[in-house]
Amino acid sequence: MLNFASEIFCASLVSRLGVHRAAAESALLATLEHFHAESHNPAVVRAGLSPAQYMDTAMQTSRFAATLSSSALRADGREADARLNWEAYVQREIAAAERAHRAVPPTALLGDPAAIHRVGRRLGLSDEQTDQFVPGIVLTLATGYPYRCLHQRHMSLSDILAQITAEDLTELLRHTALSAAGHTEEAAATLRRMQRAAR
Repeated sequence: MLNFASEIFCASLVSRLGVHRAAAESALLATLEHFHAESHNPAVVRAGLSPAQYMDTAMQTSRFAATLSSSALRADGREADARLNWEAYVQREIAAAERAHRAVPPTALLGDPAAIHRVGRRLGLSDEQTDQFVPGIVLTLATGYPYRCLHQRHMSLSDILAQITAEDLTELLRHTALSAAGHTEEAAATLRRMQRAAR
């Protein structure tokens, strides 16, 4: 069955992108290996997913399709096309995240710009810095949306965003600010702390 599925993936890439068969096969292997490695991340276990369940979900996402297509184009020597393909995917994801964020009710933290700014100020961030960081945080949360916990499967992305608490946003902003400032060790420590708290 896996061989048959692989044949379908490769034939689709060859037909849709005009890449060579060897490039399609190489890209499929690399993409599957990448997502397989992700499937063993402790965060996947905390979300209540087995590696197999993660892979089943991942292979149906636009991120998998975009990763596979870009990898195939790159393997075929078409770097510019690969970059354009990936940038188009990112722009679609950004647009989807922005729509979900706009749909968050104003009573929720992420729907209240003044409340968001207050969280940022407590971290010593200017309102402008907070405004720069929040879209990236929303996009990061949106990227993880397909792999949400089992008890959240019925929720829309807007529902998920509406559940972000002041404590959550504080940690997310702290991590983003540290990363942006180049404090990688402190950012990594913040991320580990967030992951422990999510267990």
